[in-house]
Amino acid sequence: MKALKALLFVLIIIAGAVTALIKGDIFSDNEQAVQQNDYDKIINFPSDRYPETAKHIKDAIKKGYSSICTIDRDGVHKRREQSLKDIPVKTGYDRDEWPMAVCKQGGTNASVEYISPADNRGAGSWVGHQLTNDPDGTRVLFKIK
Repeated sequence: MKALKALLFVLIIIAGAVTALIKGDIFSDNEQAVQQNDYDKIINFPSDRYPETAKHIKDAIKKGYSSICTIDRDGVHKRREQSLKDIPVKTGYDRDEWPMAVCKQGGTNASVEYISPADNRGAGSWVGHQLTNDPDGTRVLFKIK
């Protein structure tokens, strides 16, 4: 009888896991988008060139922030204001945002870290160059290399 109960329990767990996978409840929205290739372009962000920014992006994604950035240049100023409004300026540091202000996913509740200006501005310039020819609405998957 105990073996039968154990078998029934295992079957229920398996059925629940399969149902969650099918419905998509087991993965975050970001993980689902990545698995479904719901992006138009991949950027391999160079951690060797911009280590502080790379660490921030990687840490933020681990915490559940999106690894996909939907380009929306028109909302940059508003989202930057939203993400930085409660983060005081700190002498000698920049406030790095993830998702970036150029991303539709950025703004309120963005992850913000203090990093060196050289790293932050170099990374911003590098990313800007990568996105130059991409129109608004382009969905970009960021991978840390």
